[in-house]
Amino acid sequence: MASGRRRGWARGLAAFAAVAVAVAAGRRYGWDGEAAVAAFRRRREAMGPWAAPAYVGAHALTLALCPPYAIFFEGAAALVFGFLPGVACVFSAKVLGASLSFWIGRIKNY
Repeated sequence: MASGRRRGWARGLAAFAAVAVAVAAGRRYGWDGEAAVAAFRRRREAMGPWAAPAYVGAHALTLALCPPYAIFFEGAAALVFGFLPGVACVFSAKVLGASLSFWIGRIKNY
């Protein structure tokens, strides 16, 4: 039980350290988060009503294929679409991604 708690603390500390390193690197090398979010929002506006379905499809595909950067889609949804529409997009993508994973696994077994 104690080793499980230590692992939890270690993971939390590692996540905090990763965020701290990312913030420090962004400040040092001039990564502008606000400009990046503004660029994504401009792209969303350019796509019009197809922005949310395109996001859901791309996120569902990343969830089904399990690349390590799939988590960034979830954080980006709230920044690009707003909180509640972002939650709806992430939820839809998770359901679609789980269904896609199920069917990929089912086809693979035949």
